[in-house]
Amino acid sequence: MRPRLLWVVSRCFLARPTVGPARRLLSCGSPPLEELFSSGGPLRTFLERQAGSEAQLHVRRPELVAVAKRLSEKEQELRETEQLLHDKNEDLRKLAESEITLCQKEITQLKHQIILLLVPSEETDENDLILEVTAGVGGQEAMLFTSEIFEMYQQYAAFKRWHFETLEYFPSEIGGLRHASASIGGSEAYKHMKFEGGVHRVQRVPKTEKQGRIHTSTMTVAILPQPTEINLVINPKDLRIDTKRASGAGGQHVNTTDSAVRIVHLPTDWHM
Repeated sequence: MRPRLLWVVSRCFLARPTVGPARRLLSCGSPPLEELFSSGGPLRTFLERQAGSEAQLHVRRPELVAVAKRLSEKEQELRETEQLLHDKNEDLRKLAESEITLCQKEITQLKHQIILLLVPSEETDENDLILEVTAGVGGQEAMLFTSEIFEMYQQYAAFKRWHFETLEYFPSEIGGLRHASASIGGSEAYKHMKFEGGVHRVQRVPKTEKQGRIHTSTMTVAILPQPTEINLVINPKDLRIDTKRASGAGGQHVNTTDSAVRIVHLPTDWHM
């Protein structure tokens, strides 16, 4: 069940349309969100099985337990509120409709949150990252789109109170952006940004279009985790250093100067 569940969750992320990080709600193209949580669906079945061992799950995944419990409560509240739609009082029916809309919105948010909590954590989730954006197909319009995306990430970093440092910035002639890179650091920066990598596209009427036609432009985003500093200690006894000297007649440095040096790490047989 667990491998199948992780496959479904990964498909959910891979099938989502390209959106910025400020829109944390994911829209899964395949399979649909409602199908995942429907009666007999993979996520619904998983949550029901885990409910039987809630004590053990609470130790390992307390946040997941809290969100799943909240989801169950909101679904029960939704069912009770829907019964009020048949009430004879018109004001009560209108109030019920408003409550149902809010309840459905919160249920959708809780379902997305459960999907995020089921994504396995990585060792690099706490790392800082390098962001790279590059204009793709679409000419100047793609460069304008790239500039907007880069500015969006910059504002998102400010919203999250992360450190944002521009490393490279190559603008276009009309205010767009050919390529840029930035260093982003902060609490769980890579965890929140790692799914943004890939090709992003936009369909709209460009500023450079005079006949009102819709164009499709693309740009690419690369998210690279910055490695943490490590203390590397190499025992000199594990190294073999071979030196080579030039041979032949003549020259004051011949046979006296080490012209080639090879270092071999004996435990791993790594050559340098």
